[in-house]
Amino acid sequence: MQLLVFNPEHDYALADNQPQYVTLRSAAQFAYDCAPFMRYLVDDEAVVCDAYHRFGKDFQKNFAPMEDVERITKVTPWGWDVAAVYQLRRMGIPDSLLPSDEQLAKLRELAHRKTTITAMEFLRDKHPHPELLPAPPSYLTGIQQVEDFVKHVPHALFKSPYSGNGRGHLYAHHTCSPTLLRQCAGVLKHQGSLLAERQYDVVQDFAMEFSCDGGEVDFRGYSLFKTEHYGYGGNLLMPDDEILRSLSAYINIDELQHIQSLVADFLRQHIAPHYDGDAGVDMFVYQEDGEYRIHPFVEVNLRKTMGLAAHDIYARYCHPESRGTFRIVHGPVETWCTASLEIDGASLQNSMQSRDGLWSSGTIFLNPITPETQYAVEVTLHS
Repeated sequence: MQLLVFNPEHDYALADNQPQYVTLRSAAQFAYDCAPFMRYLVDDEAVVCDAYHRFGKDFQKNFAPMEDVERITKVTPWGWDVAAVYQLRRMGIPDSLLPSDEQLAKLRELAHRKTTITAMEFLRDKHPHPELLPAPPSYLTGIQQVEDFVKHVPHALFKSPYSGNGRGHLYAHHTCSPTLLRQCAGVLKHQGSLLAERQYDVVQDFAMEFSCDGGEVDFRGYSLFKTEHYGYGGNLLMPDDEILRSLSAYINIDELQHIQSLVADFLRQHIAPHYDGDAGVDMFVYQEDGEYRIHPFVEVNLRKTMGLAAHDIYARYCHPESRGTFRIVHGPVETWCTASLEIDGASLQNSMQSRDGLWSSGTIFLNPITPETQYAVEVTLHS
């Protein structure tokens, strides 16, 4: 039996790198509410880990004890980190089902945003027209380098080595404000470095989703998503070929497929020898001098991603003639439930209609909803 662990605080746990990492309350609430949606991502027998127990109004990361723990034959977390492994060991999960300390250290090294430097150098070396690709980010280790970078790149973006969901981004426009310098100094103190690059006129965010297994790399599909306030804003649900046609409005399909091949080669050479699991490579189309160009390696997520979840849920459960959205809603239930959904007792009723045994139109929430729920994974479709 498979044990599913929803630990969306994974990127922050990587930054902290301590077994007893204590996450933000919002991340704990998200994990507590939405963990059951992981069950939609697997076919075989599985149980979802209860990663958080409530203690009054606070949350504490403390995996619940399991009966029949010996029945667990596989553990699938959102992402591997020392905090998750520490809790799983306390549950009684044997080391044979967990990555070793050496493997965790290597994974953390690969998940560092400096991997984007290596990736962009690789892609520019292999691409027939490297001048059409962005330059690799700069690796900064001191506050003076931050100030010097802005002198040469007036519209600058600084990224924390470890952060998730579009967080950890700091922006400068012509000057370094005292607030920016204080924030950059904080990242340098706690994480040791910053990645710096120029800001781009982004037209469309998307990702290519891969899986690594035994040194091999498989392309899983595309993810077309949007960002809101620099965070995840949801995915569009549609077939891969339609996503490709959508992107072809900006970038030639042959170029997109060539980039896909080069990125797969990079993962095969630099990631897959050390890592088994999902790998989502974020990209975007941007506009420059009146032309559309592709940034082929914004970052790599060595974990499950909402984009891959959206892709798999569409392929597994949604009618091929339906289109829609996959998103995370949050706040008091009454602020995001639609008029067609009413709280009935302790649960929110779904309005999803089926066709040929697949979801076709309406809305369904992939985790239980009660009046106390603050986060939900929502799928909305139309025919």
